[in-house]
Amino acid sequence: MTLYGVFGSYGVLKKVAITEPKDYYKALWSKSAEVPVWIGSCKFEDEFDGILNNYNATMFGAARVTKGTEEALVTLSDCVGLITNGKLSTHMSTDDVSTTPIAIARDSPILGAIKKMISHNIRRLFIQGDQDKFISDRTLIDYMFSPKRLEVARDHPEAWIDEEVSKVPTKNPRRCKTGDLDEAAESMGSSPDDCLMTDKSQMISKWDLVVMPWRAGRLAVEGN
Repeated sequence: MTLYGVFGSYGVLKKVAITEPKDYYKALWSKSAEVPVWIGSCKFEDEFDGILNNYNATMFGAARVTKGTEEALVTLSDCVGLITNGKLSTHMSTDDVSTTPIAIARDSPILGAIKKMISHNIRRLFIQGDQDKFISDRTLIDYMFSPKRLEVARDHPEAWIDEEVSKVPTKNPRRCKTGDLDEAAESMGSSPDDCLMTDKSQMISKWDLVVMPWRAGRLAVEGN
């Protein structure tokens, strides 16, 4: 498997977590070997399992697919679309792949949220006491790199992310009923951050919908 480096929000957060506050602004303008994440590549003619193997190996929801000189990315959102149109199917249930949401208090520091995401290897933190709101690695990046916060980073580097989680815009999970994953996929949106909350207050991501059934050997490809 050939690997290619891409910039991802999770890699940026990891870099922030190991940087001293006084060096935040310098780090924003310096080249860094820690920031890129790695995605796999396969050919258009390869089996579909090649894409899922790439996701599994790199823990990143995108893979590079080439056909001659042409290339494209196939993402988890694309794979969820294949479930909704019947190209991929599974008889697993939401109970088989869902997880308990990890929460964070509104008054927690942003750096604490970053470190919690990294330590748990997750991309979403739900607001404590409110399972209808969450922040993600992307919403953190959007806030940290807003013009206003970059001005703070320039003038007072140590105060760049010296804010509470409550300052970060939240998103809402989509609701779904406990049942088949094929039905849950219909409720999943197309945004990379979209996730589902079941009526049992369990969370399901695109990764859970696609990679977890594949790992269990229970994701069927039409025609196979």
